[in-house]
Amino acid sequence: MERRQFVHRGVTLAGGAALLGLKPMVADAEQLLAEDRKNAPELGGLLSSTADAPPPISESERSARREKAQRLMKDLGYSAILIEPGANMAYFTGIDWGRSERLFAFILPQSGKGIVISPAFEEGRAANQVDGRFDIRVWQEDESPEALVANVLKEWGVATGRLAVDGSARTFVFNELALAAPSLQLGTAEAVTNACRGVKTAHEIEIMRYANQITLDVYRAALKTLRVGMTQAELAKNVSDGFARLGYQGGALVLFGESSAYPHGLPKPRALQENQVVLIDGGTSVHGYQSDMTRTVVFGQPEPEAQKVFAILQDAQKRAVAFAGPGKKCGEVDAVARKVVADAGYGPGYRTFTHRLGHGIGLEGHEWPYLVRGSQIVLQPGMTFSDEPGIYQYGKFGIRVEDIFAITENGAEMLTPLQATLSPVLV
Repeated sequence: MERRQFVHRGVTLAGGAALLGLKPMVADAEQLLAEDRKNAPELGGLLSSTADAPPPISESERSARREKAQRLMKDLGYSAILIEPGANMAYFTGIDWGRSERLFAFILPQSGKGIVISPAFEEGRAANQVDGRFDIRVWQEDESPEALVANVLKEWGVATGRLAVDGSARTFVFNELALAAPSLQLGTAEAVTNACRGVKTAHEIEIMRYANQITLDVYRAALKTLRVGMTQAELAKNVSDGFARLGYQGGALVLFGESSAYPHGLPKPRALQENQVVLIDGGTSVHGYQSDMTRTVVFGQPEPEAQKVFAILQDAQKRAVAFAGPGKKCGEVDAVARKVVADAGYGPGYRTFTHRLGHGIGLEGHEWPYLVRGSQIVLQPGMTFSDEPGIYQYGKFGIRVEDIFAITENGAEMLTPLQATLSPVLV
């Protein structure tokens, strides 16, 4: 969800990275409950649900992920992969670590255990998270961490082998590795990480289903707070407070009226008026897995064109998921939805449906692969995507519907019920 800005208790959080790895909120729960009862009593039905969440990913699951990566490395001819902190490191190791100018990395060889590279003064903190699963090699402040990586590879006998570097790694990491090990062949690890993370297990999908369901619960409650004169920021705060009541951090991009014609909104604040379009796009994180959902409603009586546009998008969304399935291509799914919009008079191409149909989702709000025109990536069971057709008309309004679906053995299934009407009362 890196495209949107979340307003959470007066603080603006920009980007999907703000949601990555969020933990349940408990410290100020009682204060939040008291404030919400006073300021937004409609949120009163939202009670902490962290106990209902599926269990987190286990170490045995992460071990299986590393073994799959090693099989892929062998097939691709990579001697090792180097992973920086972030979604990839969380996926393979469960280690939650921030990025800085000091290199902290996980190196996985083609066979055997991985090694963690850490600043020496952080060894204790690293050991706490590693918990004996991997060796830790440290470097002092006056030493080169990339030289340490080169030495580890030399010990493994792959000093002249092929090292696949995390596709999200900073440029300086890649450059310094090239200088420290000039005989090493460097490449990107995306072929490995995408093949692993792009196909979810049943457990991962269960977590994502739960995250999207509680997102829908929060939207239902927050939309009950709509009133004339409400600002976009006030509704965004109610969404954030709703997630807090459930025990999670989360938020949403909120757009009223003409602002909804711009997929990412306008900087000018808007106050809600009767019969205006209200668009909410956001989500939360459960065990690091993201939800993403858009609901567009009308506060009052929808005008005929809004009803027409909504019906078109309902059809586009349903046809896309009905078409999707193993063996189909990402670009073909986008084309199915885009044809519905164009045939209804809102085309051609990107004229009003201005963005791709959808994005992969998992530990990141937007991740590989993408449902975009021309993509030849073949769908596989376990892949998860947003399905979010939209029609945007500058000076008038925009409508988008968005839900998450998973590719199954025989087709595809939505993780939550689809939006039925433009009424703020969501079913």
